[in-house]
Amino acid sequence: MNANERVAVITGAASGIGLALTQACIRRGIHVVMADNAVSTLCDQVEQLSAATSTEVLGVVCDVSRPESLRHLVKQTFERFNRVDLLFNNAGISGHFAPVWELTSEHIRKVMDVNLFGVIHGLQAFLPVLFKQDHPSHVINMASFYGLCSGSQMAAYAMSKHAIVALSESLHFDLQRLEKPVSVSVVCPSFANTPLLSHSAPLHVDTLHTMLEELIARSRPAEDVAEHILKEVEKGTFYILPDREVKEYCEQRTRAIIEQEPPHQHSLEKIISSLSRRAALREEKTNH
Repeated sequence: MNANERVAVITGAASGIGLALTQACIRRGIHVVMADNAVSTLCDQVEQLSAATSTEVLGVVCDVSRPESLRHLVKQTFERFNRVDLLFNNAGISGHFAPVWELTSEHIRKVMDVNLFGVIHGLQAFLPVLFKQDHPSHVINMASFYGLCSGSQMAAYAMSKHAIVALSESLHFDLQRLEKPVSVSVVCPSFANTPLLSHSAPLHVDTLHTMLEELIARSRPAEDVAEHILKEVEKGTFYILPDREVKEYCEQRTRAIIEQEPPHQHSLEKIISSLSRRAALREEKTNH
């Protein structure tokens, strides 16, 4: 590997946006360390991608909820490549959808262990090593639309994603104050066509889960979202908001806070309608 070649580490890389980020990095000639706890899927993806490109792809089995697993990921990465340029703390689960009084502590803890502590473990394992490198690097933390809003039955997921936004902001200030050669971005996509809900379990079958499934089915392909993320990372953007619905919601929520109004409620129906129009335009362009 040449000294000017870049390396990306991506957690949750075997499917969804993580896999799309892997493919986008490969298209840019960036070597990738794919980390995931879905062993069979990870092995299959590493084999397929390695066979299709001269860019190096390393698979590492990793459970982000366990700090020792991230330390192992650091060890495997530096033994193979001896550098990291991009760290994507991407692994996440949706967890259970229910009112907070119906969630058990275990339901909430499971979501926080993966979504929040997975990011914390990644930062604690990698940052001390990144600080010692003789070149700059960039950390990308994957939050969500629900890192900027909330809604009925979304308590556990929204708490975890809000925390990632706050963590990323604090990290940004720490890195600036200490003048470290590491920058950070936080990504807040609305919905992408990924298998996220395959890890969810509604405590009651109701319209929310059905609506979320419809949202995801009509959402932008994960490949589009990944390309947007990488382009913004290359610009050094801190808040990466791939969808205009997120920007509109942020304006409305901020206005409600300043005016001391009740919490602003986003409309899933409105988002579905917007995504449906966008999907129709994509299909029209494809057909022509």
